[in-house]
Amino acid sequence: MKKITALMLVLLMLAPSMAACSESNPETPDASAGNAAAENPSAGEEEVIAEPEETEITDELPEIKFNGSDYVILTRNCCPSHTNGIYIEELTGDVVNDAVYDRNIALEERFDIHIAQPQLGNDGDPTMLTASVTAGDNAYDSVIYHYRHLGSTAAGGYLLDTTQATYIDYEKPWWYQGVNDAYSVGGHYYVITGMYDLDNYYDTVCTYFNTNMMNELYPDEDIYSIVKEGRWTADMLETLAEGATMDVDGNGVMDPASDRFGYGQDNGFSFVYQFAWEQPITQRDAEGIPTHCINTEKQVQIVEKLYHTLFEASPVIKNEDGSARLTAFKEGRCLFMVDRLFASVQLRDMEQDFGIIPMTKFDESQTNYYSHATAHTSAAGIPKGKTQEEMEKSAIILEAMAAGGFKTVRPAVYDVALKSKYARDDTTYEMIDLVIQGKNADFADVFDNWGLSYTLDILVARSQKKDWASHFKANEKPQAKLIEKTVKQFMDLQG
Repeated sequence: MKKITALMLVLLMLAPSMAACSESNPETPDASAGNAAAENPSAGEEEVIAEPEETEITDELPEIKFNGSDYVILTRNCCPSHTNGIYIEELTGDVVNDAVYDRNIALEERFDIHIAQPQLGNDGDPTMLTASVTAGDNAYDSVIYHYRHLGSTAAGGYLLDTTQATYIDYEKPWWYQGVNDAYSVGGHYYVITGMYDLDNYYDTVCTYFNTNMMNELYPDEDIYSIVKEGRWTADMLETLAEGATMDVDGNGVMDPASDRFGYGQDNGFSFVYQFAWEQPITQRDAEGIPTHCINTEKQVQIVEKLYHTLFEASPVIKNEDGSARLTAFKEGRCLFMVDRLFASVQLRDMEQDFGIIPMTKFDESQTNYYSHATAHTSAAGIPKGKTQEEMEKSAIILEAMAAGGFKTVRPAVYDVALKSKYARDDTTYEMIDLVIQGKNADFADVFDNWGLSYTLDILVARSQKKDWASHFKANEKPQAKLIEKTVKQFMDLQG
């Protein structure tokens, strides 16, 4: 079969990650994600797709058998996507579902184990995990849960430091090493992200553009060239969006149901610009301990820029349910839309062509394009209190699931679903790789309790303010205390 190229391997090995559950209402401090909208992303697809490519990278796991025992994963009950990425009961003819099924069957045969139907806990409530660890019943081999709640559970001492598990190889391309580094403390990894499920693929935030509108409005501009040349910036987005805006009915009111807009987004995606525009919340000291670094002149500029984009430049479709901007985009009345990669599935019946590009840079001095997952993504961990044998079983199968995800599920998702089926042109493939390569994260966005890492959401998008100095003054001390407390919790766990 066709082998993966060296370039693709490099891109994947550089990639960090994170993700969301509701298709249009990302979880934020005051907006609960997790509706039924994130159903099976590829349901109903019947076309026959070429067999996914393989790679020569091996997981280097031992040849070991587990005597037909169950491997039980605890995950969330809020959305089908959480279970579909780790467990499929039978072949359905859908290429992505079948890839998950095939991955699991291969692991079962290789290790003589049974990937059991996942146990489901309430979203935002890891009580089933904490109760199990407290009771010492070893009910779950691993847990894949909302990343914020998993983080607080880890700080509480309920998750294993996975560096003790031996078989988790963070340098393999199926682990998002940049994200894992961001969530670590002093070289200890309690919460990790990788290619074991579908959430960490579909939740990455990117920019969609209407190809037909772009060609009609800017026939002399090639958006892909703009991206490749490093000119896809916040100012460029504003400029192109302004030229696309039109009061179609001439009534002096911009109506998302009938007029033409240059840009649309959910308020809940605003915080992703904190990462896309490369302003970290924390930095590491010499011992690898997170300390605050967000109060910079650039942060002031970032707050003012997003405020200008949303409230002072050309009119923007910004809403919580997502239907208005998505409808306008599908009808050819919105040039750019920020959403997660899963939205490509919602656009598969769109008559006009669309493309996918990264989120903007802050300005041209920024070297790379970056992104983040939505605020309802998943992370993984191994419950504490296991024997050495139990710990090895948990780690080996989690590593094998991530490796199998890279080799079997990833080609189905990227090469077939996101690229071949839904995205409408060849260059989009390269752009998706660029989006995935740019995933990043920060210790604070898991452990600051919806604090300063969500400034662009809380202060700008929802409160419609841009006074960074006052916002920082009100949040600096409680945020610093929370981060210090969290770091101390982790350090105490290490003795």
